[in-house]
Amino acid sequence: MQTRTKVGITVGLISLALNVCISGALSVVSSLFGPFIALIVGAIAGSLAVSQEKPATKKEGARAGGTAGGIAGVLTILGPLLVGLLILIYLQTSGTPIDVQVPDLSSDPGTQIEFYARSLGSLLSSGIVGILFAAGAGTGMGYLLTSEQPMTPPSQDIIR
Repeated sequence: MQTRTKVGITVGLISLALNVCISGALSVVSSLFGPFIALIVGAIAGSLAVSQEKPATKKEGARAGGTAGGIAGVLTILGPLLVGLLILIYLQTSGTPIDVQVPDLSSDPGTQIEFYARSLGSLLSSGIVGILFAAGAGTGMGYLLTSEQPMTPPSQDIIR
């Protein structure tokens, strides 16, 4: 497994654990700031991947950072998605009164499917933006932190 993949998974899992806790406590704040959290996590993963791999060119550095940032972004966004889904299931099964108008889900299966689809759709759209932010930040950090190593010409000494 490449270093960039290991770094992306490690940073992403740490961020996933933190994001699940934040999402559980402050679900509204997490859904609003989720893409920006992914941006920071992607930049961290990209910089760590480049510092460990030490790529030779800026192009390779951007690729390593983008890969690590994208992986970390996917794992980061899973936190609010999982918490949002669990909250929806809890609200439906517990009968807990909430301030938001929710249709009567027990009467019509089509309404229930539409409710879940809309809720997951909004979470996924912010998740896709977050993944793009994380991959972009990782790419940018990988590019910026990679120093071009000078090309050394081949030796003129030929062994005969």
